[in-house]
Amino acid sequence: MRRLGWFVAGAAAGAGAMRMARRRVRSAVRQLSPRNVAGRVEQRVRSKVDEVGDAIREGRAAKANRERQLRAVVDNRVDPMTDHVGPGDTVLVDGEPIDAGRVIVLRDRERERAHGR
Repeated sequence: MRRLGWFVAGAAAGAGAMRMARRRVRSAVRQLSPRNVAGRVEQRVRSKVDEVGDAIREGRAAKANRERQLRAVVDNRVDPMTDHVGPGDTVLVDGEPIDAGRVIVLRDRERERAHGR
């Protein structure tokens, strides 16, 4: 009787393990089907294209900003903050202290002339 109990328990465990293995194999086959693989590849490619596009837009914006800064230097519209900040003074931007040498103030000379400054 004991042997029969162990045999039945082993057979049930084996049948359960086979069923679980079959589910895992079917799931793996579905995941590795050409349609699913192509879908994942397409999703990753779209994501990378979006990232590259964002990087290009960010780079163009940074380039335009730097060009405006350099043009202001060439047009003599730059007024360095270090000329207006004394030793021991603190420059705050949005409440945060920053190095005065990192601040560039661009002045519109035409507007200053129009307002008589």
